[in-house]
Amino acid sequence: MQQLEIRELSPTVGAEIIGFDPNAEIDQDTWDLLSKTFDERGMLAFRNIDLSVARQHEIVEILHAGGDTSAPEGIDAERFSYVSNKEEKGGAPYGRLLFHADMMWSDIAFQTPSLYAVEAQQPATPTIFVNTVHAWKTLPEDMKERLKGLSARHESGQQGRGDTEYEGELIQPQWGKLRDTVKPIATPHPRTGETMLYICEQQTREIVGLPKAESDALLDQLFQHMYRPENIMAHQWRTGDLVIWDNMFAQHGRPYVEGGGPARTLRKIHAPNKVLDAFLKQIADLPTYERAM
Repeated sequence: MQQLEIRELSPTVGAEIIGFDPNAEIDQDTWDLLSKTFDERGMLAFRNIDLSVARQHEIVEILHAGGDTSAPEGIDAERFSYVSNKEEKGGAPYGRLLFHADMMWSDIAFQTPSLYAVEAQQPATPTIFVNTVHAWKTLPEDMKERLKGLSARHESGQQGRGDTEYEGELIQPQWGKLRDTVKPIATPHPRTGETMLYICEQQTREIVGLPKAESDALLDQLFQHMYRPENIMAHQWRTGDLVIWDNMFAQHGRPYVEGGGPARTLRKIHAPNKVLDAFLKQIADLPTYERAM
């Protein structure tokens, strides 16, 4: 078993894994420890590692499957995208991204995304995370009662509901056909069963069935609770970093990235690969920004 040190990155979300060698043989006990930490912390960070595309796929698929080492079979081990302000066709090349879960507007938001820093010139804009399970647990009991039975509508694109101060910095994609889905605000996590506060400032449009003014006021109140500064963890990128997170447990976002600023090229790979393959046709007309953020 690899001798790992696990360091919590904040009181609410994230753990740095120290001593992990992704290119060495990894036994089941190590995978079990990594998977347990992943379920508890929602986001794992590894510093200064050398990682191929194929190995990144393997690690992410195994963690998504709860430590099942048979999970990577049958994947396209060379498929990836870039989140980059330098690479041609890189996703989200500039601007600010509000907190969100990738494809929260779809029925396949249960994913495990990962980013590997191919190049992170300093100062590098961080990726920021919050914990949706912690957000639910820390709601007042009367608010939990109020939310029971309520659902929210999530739409593709930048809804900008929770951060109008930075509206001019947001990427504003334009397309004719919106994607949307409706989910309970108190949603159980598909693997752990823990209740999440399932809304986000980027993609949540409304609380279904409430008048607009009441829906807006309630969402604003929930966003203020979820995104309190003490709940936010920022990962400061360095070249060779790998960050893996549970897309539903840990929402992510980022401050403003300058298109002409320091190089910030992150290689993005999602798991499960097979589910995403089936979904590619449905997102073929979306901007690169929406596919790769």
